[in-house]
Amino acid sequence: MSNYSIPYHDVDILIPAQKFEIKFSYTSSQMPKFIDSMIMRLLRISPMSVKNIANFLGMNQRESRIVLDQLITNNEIELKQDGLFHLTNKSMKYFTTVDSIPKVASILEHTHGLVYELTNFNYIAQNPDTNMYGLKLIASSEHAANSESIVRDRFQKQFYQLIEDDIITLKKMDGRPAIYKMGTVKKVRECTVRKSLDLNIDAQADPQPIKVLDSIMSDELKDKTYQVLGQSKKGNNIRDIVKNLEGFEQLNLHQYFKDSRFLASVALFDSLNPMGNEANNGNHLFIGPCYSQGNSKLILNKIKDILAKNHPVQNIYWLAPDDAFWGKSLRFNTFVNALGQLKNKQNDEIQLKCFLPMSDERDRVSLQNYRKIIAKEHQKYFYGIKEGLLDGNCEIIAVENEFVVIILHVLDSEADYLTSFPIGSISDDKSLAKSMVSLFEAWQRPRDENGISFGSMFKKSN
Repeated sequence: MSNYSIPYHDVDILIPAQKFEIKFSYTSSQMPKFIDSMIMRLLRISPMSVKNIANFLGMNQRESRIVLDQLITNNEIELKQDGLFHLTNKSMKYFTTVDSIPKVASILEHTHGLVYELTNFNYIAQNPDTNMYGLKLIASSEHAANSESIVRDRFQKQFYQLIEDDIITLKKMDGRPAIYKMGTVKKVRECTVRKSLDLNIDAQADPQPIKVLDSIMSDELKDKTYQVLGQSKKGNNIRDIVKNLEGFEQLNLHQYFKDSRFLASVALFDSLNPMGNEANNGNHLFIGPCYSQGNSKLILNKIKDILAKNHPVQNIYWLAPDDAFWGKSLRFNTFVNALGQLKNKQNDEIQLKCFLPMSDERDRVSLQNYRKIIAKEHQKYFYGIKEGLLDGNCEIIAVENEFVVIILHVLDSEADYLTSFPIGSISDDKSLAKSMVSLFEAWQRPRDENGISFGSMFKKSN
């Protein structure tokens, strides 16, 4: 169990980066044509006449003259007053020893596009990301302003490593290429590089170090990542969570809180041993957000099984928490897309309605923040709702007439978790599912009927 780990959250970071067009010339060596090489090797040993060269190569003098004339044009051999052909100073440099094979140094032009992250200017092999679904790090203004000159210097230092890593592919030649002259280094565009953080706990529910950042080898990048996580994780919400668990007693989630602390190790044990935990009464306990790889599969398969049995499901309701880490992952939109495409046996679409907390319908800050995590094609599923429901700490997914998912987004200020800690329970209690759907129906009523929904979140006018 020493190597055991389980994800407790699903969060991506977006590393600020820029794509550059880098122009340079490089030198390398290649062997001359075979016949040219043979002639130069002969002349490297001793000057020779046309007749001797022709006899040695098995050519007539006319054929030899054609080859020799081209070598003279290239300034690689010369005919001296003694009537013999000699190597020039230029071609003498092709040899390292008397009996070595001649190699011609060439200067070639090359243009290459590279992505560099802006915290420590490491080149990034993966393609840049155009999506904004994640926690974005901020580069220093100095790095952003001077990026072209910094990349110019960094590229020259990393040149051989870029070739060894097959990031740059140059024309195949003998010998090791070298930069002859740097051309322009031009910033093409701003972009981001996505890294999914491995937010895992061990068998004792203690958080493990983030390893994905080790591959980039930047202390500044690690510091910025821990900084943005720390800024997003605020306070302690355990007292509020325990208070709001009243009415959800059948889920038995209260057993994971004691003396204003979250008993993560107990929750971990019960999530891994559902058959051994009689107190759960058939509820399925899980750790992590609903859109994590394992949890989303569990929830989607459960809904699909219900639809396959032709159960009357028309609506799926979803209340989002007011949590800084919620939705900051590509898997979030993957999960939304899968829910939105669900159909019953009659091929009718199931209506997905997700409610996002905001202060009022003019809350543009919340609107812009939600735009950053919700794909444009999924915006039709989202509605605004008055913030403060269950103190913003609970997430609810209610599948009409069937089951309900309750997820607590726990913030324990005395624990070392880098983010909130989602812990969820799936209940097949039909009465609980019915009461949750009734709540959603009441919330989405018009404002003049005491509803608290602001309607479609992303109106065309926005």
